[in-house]
Amino acid sequence: MYVPTTILWTIEIGADRFKIPDVLFNPSLVQTIPGMESSAEIASSARGLPQMVVESINKCDVDIRRELYSSILESPQAARVKVLASGNATERRFSVWIGGSILASLGSFQQMWFSKSEYEEHGASYIQRKCP
Repeated sequence: MYVPTTILWTIEIGADRFKIPDVLFNPSLVQTIPGMESSAEIASSARGLPQMVVESINKCDVDIRRELYSSILESPQAARVKVLASGNATERRFSVWIGGSILASLGSFQQMWFSKSEYEEHGASYIQRKCP
């Protein structure tokens, strides 16, 4: 009996590869991707990321839900999947800096800042107290 030591696969990757990240947000889109039709039944009952986030937060204590919802930051990379797929290098180059500037401007984030001298005085455990 002959058992091959290597199996060669040929995979053709076309424009449909750009649909894959969209499936995370809308699982029913899996039906539109060639070769994935067999997953349609599973996808029809699947929940997308936004729905899972809402369900997760709603399972938390009522007192912290508002804070959890206000802490959601949409990553420019995730929001711009199609732009990134099209190869817009300028968008990619500055998106991290734009996201960082948004994060730094949030009042809730500014409350978590501390100086080097504070860190040296209190040690690493200070991070846990400052950023619960």
